Amino acid sequence: MDQLTALHMACGAGGITLGFEYGGIRTAYAFDVNPVVVETHRVNFPDARCEVRDIRALHASELPTVDVWTFGIPCEPFSISGKMLGHQDARDISFELVRLLQEARALYQMPRFVFLENVPPYADTAGAAAIKAQLHGYAILEAIFCHANYGAATTRRRWHLIAASEPPAPCPTPTHAEHPSLFGLQPWIRLGTIRDRSATSYASCHTLNRWLRALARRSELARGSFVPTIYDDADVAPTMLTSTFRAFGQKQMALMYDQGRLRGFTLIEARRAQGFPDTFVICGNKEQQWSQIGCAVPPPFAEAVARAILTR
Repeated sequence: MDQLTALHMACGAGGITLGFEYGGIRTAYAFDVNPVVVETHRVNFPDARCEVRDIRALHASELPTVDVWTFGIPCEPFSISGKMLGHQDARDISFELVRLLQEARALYQMPRFVFLENVPPYADTAGAAAIKAQLHGYAILEAIFCHANYGAATTRRRWHLIAASEPPAPCPTPTHAEHPSLFGLQPWIRLGTIRDRSATSYASCHTLNRWLRALARRSELARGSFVPTIYDDADVAPTMLTSTFRAFGQKQMALMYDQGRLRGFTLIEARRAQGFPDTFVICGNKEQQWSQIGCAVPPPFAEAVARAILTR
């Protein structure tokens, strides 16, 4: 059987690309509107065609015929770490995917499989409903998945939709579990396994007190917007956000207890938590690098999806 091929829309740094590559599905074409993430994608996947393209100016007739469409719908309009403007946010491109599906159906070029990702609140949006309506006739699996169950070292939870033109819909098989003795799976990957042992930037007591006083003045702690959490080697990493590199993010206060001292998470730890290898190159400045890692689908989960597709 010929190798299956995929089209990655809003591809980001390439978490799905890498996972699909591990799982045996080749990338035929990828695009993103952000030049920095396209540069990252090109550096890590030199054999995959990747371009800077705006989906709003793209038509299905310009897309190659492939087996799988993947679509990383920008999560910022729906994430609790943002303003949650939903479809009022210009970054929501859900209905552009709806348009492309309509065009592909008219051209008889619908893919055999579709794979989508977003934050859990997205499941109840008009965009998600419109996409599922365009996938009429497909077998659809949609659920909230914890990526720690698939070999990522993070408790990140995301909504995923996997659709197949012929039933059944592929279902990724978990490889890890919090209590593996109950399921015969591998244990969750803990921070002790991925800790950055070259980290040197620790927080002083003065810095910690200054941060806490600033938060108290804004009454953030009283409102529950921030949940101060300290992680150590026995824990699984939290969801890595764009703001995690600041230690105290917009909605997350995350510190690492390392050899008796506190510090923020490093980019190396964020990359490892998501399941990227240390050899994966991330372009851009520090904030852009964190954004790319935080927005990516963890490659181990994408690999599980690819393997589920191939066993259909």
